[in-house]
Amino acid sequence: MPRILAAVFALLLAASMPALADQNKNKGKSGQAGSEDTTTEIIEGVVGVVAGAVLSDDEKQTIRDYYHQHPETAGKVKPLPPGIRKKLARGGTLPPGIAKQVLPDGLHRQLPPRDGQSYEVIGSDVVLVETATQVIVDVLKDVLRGG
Repeated sequence: MPRILAAVFALLLAASMPALADQNKNKGKSGQAGSEDTTTEIIEGVVGVVAGAVLSDDEKQTIRDYYHQHPETAGKVKPLPPGIRKKLARGGTLPPGIAKQVLPDGLHRQLPPRDGQSYEVIGSDVVLVETATQVIVDVLKDVLRGG
């Protein structure tokens, strides 16, 4: 439950960042130097802590290596429509009804367990998702195409 609340808090902060930046720009012009930098650093720090559960370099390499060594497990890769592909980004949510697949069992066993998160295959990408909220934690693009 604390992870869910932290993810929701991070999304709310990310949504309010443009408004906070505009307020601080006005303050900076009126003579309060440095207020914009401080707010931005605080917001980035909070969002960074919450969204810091990205795929590690080792995980990314393990996933790439597996699909390179087992191309048959990728199956027939159907490209995503460009509009949906653009929405697959860190911090976004999975579109409802999007076709997902689980990782092959052999690959899943090589990756560290993620409490409250799951690895999904969407199109040619491998996505790490918060299970409860469907918020995208990280995306490894074009891994099933060898890219």
